[in-house]
Amino acid sequence: MEKTEKEIGGGERKEIMSTKTNLILDLTMFGAFLTVSNPKLTGSTIHEWLAISLAGAVIAHLLFHWDWIIKVGKEFFKKLWHQSRLNFVVNTLFFIAMTGTIFSGLMISQSVLSTLGIHLDVSRSWKSIHTLMSDTSVILLGFHFALHWKWVVTNVGRYIVNPIRSLFQRGALPQVLTTQPVRVEKSK
Repeated sequence: MEKTEKEIGGGERKEIMSTKTNLILDLTMFGAFLTVSNPKLTGSTIHEWLAISLAGAVIAHLLFHWDWIIKVGKEFFKKLWHQSRLNFVVNTLFFIAMTGTIFSGLMISQSVLSTLGIHLDVSRSWKSIHTLMSDTSVILLGFHFALHWKWVVTNVGRYIVNPIRSLFQRGALPQVLTTQPVRVEKSK
């Protein structure tokens, strides 16, 4: 019996966290990634510490999706093509690029390591590697985001847009905020 894509790539795993929690984590990581990708926006110190925080969020994200990683990894060579395989390749490359970015970032760190009392001689090679890895990470994030576009749009609609829209639908606002018809009587 051949396994379906659902059995290979998702849907069958135990729910460790809700879709809403996953969406919040993913959107937070996405925002942090975009912010950390532009060190001129935050300055060096915030850039470094935000990157360390982002690394922690990435580890949490991987742990939440560990069942999927194992399941698709085991099935990777058993089927010629399926969406989960492309997703697995992009995610693996993204993980490698992010690991390279974080490691090279630590090697050129001016704030994080000095806080820990570690001082390294910064080499131009590490700066070049950091730039290459971070640029590669941005490109791979674009592919990762594109592969999950339908999920993102569906769940942003479900958990963000629809609740906000429902606040402004007739009858959804508290009585104090809604207008009531006023009856005006003419006096004789």
